[in-house]
Amino acid sequence: MQTYRARSSALWGWLAIAIGAVVAVVHVANVGFGYAHGGLGLGAALALFGWAAFLRPHVAAGEGRVEFHNVTQVATVPFARLSDLGTRWSLEAVGDDGRTVGAFAAPAPGAAASKRHERAAEGGSIDKAEYARAGDVPGTPSGDAAALVHDAWDEWRAAGGEAGGEGASITRTPDWIGLVAVVAGTALAIWGLLF
Repeated sequence: MQTYRARSSALWGWLAIAIGAVVAVVHVANVGFGYAHGGLGLGAALALFGWAAFLRPHVAAGEGRVEFHNVTQVATVPFARLSDLGTRWSLEAVGDDGRTVGAFAAPAPGAAASKRHERAAEGGSIDKAEYARAGDVPGTPSGDAAALVHDAWDEWRAAGGEAGGEGASITRTPDWIGLVAVVAGTALAIWGLLF
């Protein structure tokens, strides 16, 4: 399976980990290890939240399905049940029964990028019919993830994959590692603030 994670997610994740480490080290240096529970708890919580929210989520496509690994759940859509991909708020898979799931790892561009897209479409440098939204454009997180999924989906169809199936088009399962990370980060933050 091929995976996608936005470059900005890696940047924010490592930044959160670095800030968490700095908070913990500075606090330990100032008050000593015996009294550093506040800084250690908050620093560890920040690092853990950065890892869970930015470094773990990703989009994986191949082997007859697309998987959205979000912070606390994994959503799986078989290509046989996938009917469309959207990019309004993030990369979004639409099942043949109308169910949808968004990818935390592939957000659509913000307002500034959307304005640049509108100007480029008006100037003729972007084909408005092909790239209706700024999130569809290659080079954006949602556009790059959508291209990855489209390529894998096209390969699946070329190999003889046929649409159809029964039951729900999207299967959601808890991501236990993500859930434990969120709970542990919350507990560390409370410990750092209150004790």
